[in-house]
Amino acid sequence: MKLSKKTFLYSIGISVLLIGLIVIYFVTMLPSLYVDYMKKENLKSVVEVEKGYMKNHSYEGLKVQNPTGSATLEIPMSGNVLYVAGMGFHADITVKDENLVQFIGQVRECFQDIKDMDKEDFEVIDWNLLKDGISQGEVLNQQSPIDMKVEVNQDAEVFRKDGTGKTHVVGDDIFVFEGGVSDESNQYTTYIAMGKSADSLVISFLPVMTPQMKEIKPIVLGSVPMIAAVLFLIVMICSQYFSRKIVNPVIRLAHYAQEVRTAGNLEVTPFEIREKDEIGELGRSLNELYTRIRENYEELEKKNELLRKENKRQEVFLRASSHQLKTPVTAALLLVDGMIQEVGKYQDTKTYLPQVKAQLQSMRRIVEDILYLNHCTEHLQMEPVDMELLMDDVISSYAVQVEAKQLSSEKKTVPCKLVSDRELLKKILDNLVSNAVSYTPPGGRIFLEVCEDRVRILNEGAHIEEEMLPHVYEPFVSGNTREKGKGLGLYVSAYYCEVLGYQLHIENVQMDVKEDTSEGVLTILRFH
Repeated sequence: MKLSKKTFLYSIGISVLLIGLIVIYFVTMLPSLYVDYMKKENLKSVVEVEKGYMKNHSYEGLKVQNPTGSATLEIPMSGNVLYVAGMGFHADITVKDENLVQFIGQVRECFQDIKDMDKEDFEVIDWNLLKDGISQGEVLNQQSPIDMKVEVNQDAEVFRKDGTGKTHVVGDDIFVFEGGVSDESNQYTTYIAMGKSADSLVISFLPVMTPQMKEIKPIVLGSVPMIAAVLFLIVMICSQYFSRKIVNPVIRLAHYAQEVRTAGNLEVTPFEIREKDEIGELGRSLNELYTRIRENYEELEKKNELLRKENKRQEVFLRASSHQLKTPVTAALLLVDGMIQEVGKYQDTKTYLPQVKAQLQSMRRIVEDILYLNHCTEHLQMEPVDMELLMDDVISSYAVQVEAKQLSSEKKTVPCKLVSDRELLKKILDNLVSNAVSYTPPGGRIFLEVCEDRVRILNEGAHIEEEMLPHVYEPFVSGNTREKGKGLGLYVSAYYCEVLGYQLHIENVQMDVKEDTSEGVLTILRFH
């Protein structure tokens, strides 16, 4: 997922979470806080009314929470006259019934010391006296237990209209009038419903206190610090989690880059990618980049190794030139000087000119080895080569040497073709056959086998010292101790085998040919 989409979903998620928490708060906690707040306000209001009336013995100047339902009963500590007052009236009540007088006396006794009151003090009040004193049907007749004198305060402006009158028609038979009034601190709504039945007109009254914003506003304002703290904490936790989801992969990438930078050969474990956003794409790009750098590094190391080998080969060329050419050149110069000055036996030019020629041919051979060793291997001419014809061509060039040493050869060939560089392959085979002819004793035997995957050359009577076997592919090492230090043939062959991807192996073997057991040297050239 892209970072932009991830950030967008994070914003939506945190918004939904916060809205949900606010809704839960307003649904579960706010009502209880409102109820508790209103209880405290009502308690505060009744205490203020009580204190104000106790001071002035009237409602004049008092702020009442509900003027329509508020009233105060004043019981003097002596006598049988009671006083009832409200926002718009004042009444004097004279108690005549003995039961009620006795009941009032018990109330006075109960509230004698308010500071030390407890629940048990109410047990002294006989509530049956009140029940007996006010019996049903006796309050309004001539034998009434009380006399009541009510005065209405004409100057008290308790309510005023607030202009919120409305009418509602409910169905076909009910009409509702909604009218609003208010005092200094509250608003009230009175509903008058009128309905007509089949035989009467029904009118219902319902006065209620209108809810006001000022009642809920303190609750909300009081909750703001807690809501802000909770929301801030939630936002911090969510932001911390979200930032870690983004920052941690970046830190891992930085550590991975540091690990790659300090790795000498760039051999490091690929970066583990778990993200599918831009950071994941960056990680994959870094993996690809470091993989490519490592491949280039390995390729460069291979080229450096080839350059080291090439430098070694160039050093061999110089040593070969100085070492191999010095001996035949010196010998040829001595022979030529002797013949020019006609010194002693060198007067016989017919005898010593062929020796000069032989020395020159030796130099030519060395030069050819060096030139072939410098053959440009970057432009190999790969082509199908008939191995049987190529081997016959190489063997025929040594017919004179074979005849002079009275050697016998046995050849076993299988018709096959090999895709290779003809000149390099011929040089390899020529050096191997030359060694076989050179190091086979006079009258010895040479066995040759040509297959699709290898060439085997076994020369009877030859032997290579065991300690010299590991070094026969090095320059200036010969399998004959008497000629040690004069050979480049196997070094050239080993180099060309490496170029062509072939394998060259030489070992001493025990030969058992025609019930005759002798030693021999086996040379194997493998193509695959």
